[in-house]
Amino acid sequence: MKPMVINLIVVIFLASNFAFGKLVKGKVFGIDEQGNKTPLQSATIKIMNSNKGTFTNSNGEFQIDLNPPTQIVISYIGYKQDTVLVDKSKDYVEVILKQELTSEEVVVEAKQPDYYLEKASPVKTEVISASGLKKAACCNLSESFVTNPTVDVTYTDAVTGVKQIQLLGLAQNYTQLMVEIVPNLQGLASNYGLMFIPGPWMNSISISKGTSSVTRGYESITGQINVELKGPESEDAYLLNGYLNNILRFEGNVVKKFDLGNNWYLTNFLHGNYFNQKVDHNGDGFLDLPLNKQLNILERLDYVGEKFESKTFVHGLVNNSQSGQVNYFNNPHSNAFWGSDVNLRRFSFTTKNGYIFDKENYKSLGTILSFIHHKQNSQFGQRMYDAEQNSVFASVLWSSNVSLNSKEHSGANSSSINVVLGLSYSYNNYLQYLDSLNLSKTESVEGLISELTVEPFANLQLIAGARVDFHNLGGTLFTPRLHLKYTIDDNNTLRFSVGKGYHFPLPIPENQNVLSSSRQIIFAEDLKMEEAWNFGVNSSHNFEAFGRYFQLNLEYYYTRFLNQTIVDRDISTEKIYIYNLKGKSYSHSFQIDLNFDLLDNLSLLTAYRLNYVWTTTNSTLQQKPLMSPHKALLNIAYKSEPYSFDFTVEFNGGGRIPNTKTNPEKYRMDDRFKPFVVLYGQISYKIGKFEIYAGAENITNFRQPNPILAPEAPYSNYFDGSLIWGPIDGRKIYIGFRFN
Repeated sequence: MKPMVINLIVVIFLASNFAFGKLVKGKVFGIDEQGNKTPLQSATIKIMNSNKGTFTNSNGEFQIDLNPPTQIVISYIGYKQDTVLVDKSKDYVEVILKQELTSEEVVVEAKQPDYYLEKASPVKTEVISASGLKKAACCNLSESFVTNPTVDVTYTDAVTGVKQIQLLGLAQNYTQLMVEIVPNLQGLASNYGLMFIPGPWMNSISISKGTSSVTRGYESITGQINVELKGPESEDAYLLNGYLNNILRFEGNVVKKFDLGNNWYLTNFLHGNYFNQKVDHNGDGFLDLPLNKQLNILERLDYVGEKFESKTFVHGLVNNSQSGQVNYFNNPHSNAFWGSDVNLRRFSFTTKNGYIFDKENYKSLGTILSFIHHKQNSQFGQRMYDAEQNSVFASVLWSSNVSLNSKEHSGANSSSINVVLGLSYSYNNYLQYLDSLNLSKTESVEGLISELTVEPFANLQLIAGARVDFHNLGGTLFTPRLHLKYTIDDNNTLRFSVGKGYHFPLPIPENQNVLSSSRQIIFAEDLKMEEAWNFGVNSSHNFEAFGRYFQLNLEYYYTRFLNQTIVDRDISTEKIYIYNLKGKSYSHSFQIDLNFDLLDNLSLLTAYRLNYVWTTTNSTLQQKPLMSPHKALLNIAYKSEPYSFDFTVEFNGGGRIPNTKTNPEKYRMDDRFKPFVVLYGQISYKIGKFEIYAGAENITNFRQPNPILAPEAPYSNYFDGSLIWGPIDGRKIYIGFRFN
């Protein structure tokens, strides 16, 4: 036993010497045409004939482990490369690079990251770039988070096939959805809205957790997702995209930009999808996916001037969806079979305008004006649900820097404070009819906004904001929020946030999955505004190890509801009770993710997320149902022109299922569902401006068993298609192309 231990110690000692060797420090300078000597940040240091290396920091300094004698190669764009021999006598190396290019024009090429953090933002913001959106089929916004650990995507029910997102383990309606920093997809669009934005239209997606800036509204209890559409700054002048999968779902997109001259730009967007195959893989008599047809058109007009900018969007959409029993489509007018028909019509107009009055002091005025008309006519079995929304949103924001360079402030570290003052107005007229029940409401809200951004120290940034909104139904809403960002050094950052948020409840539009059941819907009382506090802390770290750069992020968020709309499935299997929170409701969310390049063309993203969400239902504080508290993700991406390859493994832990014990035995579910794994993969090949891609979703064909209770008796008291915790549509294999 002892020789084995001794040998193990020797091996570890030798391995550590081999791995780390001698620590050598150094500094890299550059000499320009005038002979000035300056430190070079982000210069590349590599050990010759190996993949090991590092980069210089903002002071041009570096340190590296090596085994002397060894040659290191130092390079920097625009300077001549140098090679230095490091022998055993050297602990410090100083390198001076001479300028190589003397041209007045320097072209720098860089690889766009698929996923990154906005380092300058006080609010932790993750960005999925245009290249990151190509890592999966990404047919629409709901399918754009396959390779992202932050956002969970779930099916709402086993009939309509609608997908929704979750942040911090909480429902989509607590996340503020925006397009070009304008509130969108709320109200009646909260259920189907994610499929209104096709993937090829998007230039990037920004995801921030917790409360956001008060300038963007009193919503955003759990976070905010903002979509930036392709426009004048995007690289695609013309984009043509086509998609086809193994069950014959077809999608097509056209995006075309026009330079109209005099700083005016026009971008046309056209999308269409069609699916008409009656697929029932599990043989329960219900379609696995709804039949769907959509025509989607958007026009974008931009003006980009020196002191004035304008963005105007006109959007129109028609979507028809049908689902239900297979026999329903052979006998559509017979009450013997259960079917659903959902017809959506949507029109919106948005214009954003910004005026810059003083560039030096950042004095500017921004205005937003938006109008939305949304109409839904739908049938779920023998239930009729018709709704219409007409909305107006307007805001005016004044921003200015206030100088502190007066005598009384001469000792302050900060030279200015950025002040934002604003007004907002929101009007929503909701006309809703569920059979004979009139659920119509009119919402009118005037808001006053103030926000300060200050840097009391060189490495500390603070944003303090508050808004007061006068809600005709919810009363006076006071929303305070605070964000802090502390920059430890170039590679380590801490962020802290705390704030309040509100949400106006629309229980049927936001929970339309309850209509895919025979449960009786009971409104136990008048609903109040939902109200919650959110606290968050996160840290991001960049470091070098084994010659590779790593990005490590850790975060924790706590959400506590003061009031919440409860949709209770636990009291009865035949009824759903909707009422205000009676007790506690909270969420603890922890996430850690690590992103690094394993090889020059091979990157890995690993993540683990824990959502500990508890709510009082049926007078008992219990775990939120139909949600996986544990999630782990591994994404492997390989890029080497003309090929790119992505593979994703997603692990979902088991969770709770609402009580079904009072049903007859054959219509019962287990109390909990077991952990499951879903695999995704895609490969792309690019030829000039033409790119072909092929892939598979849910490669192992995992499906939730028996997703519908009593499918053979849809008009019985036990029919329920809303108890969904996993995939319902099985494996999908697809091919597609992009031309730009």
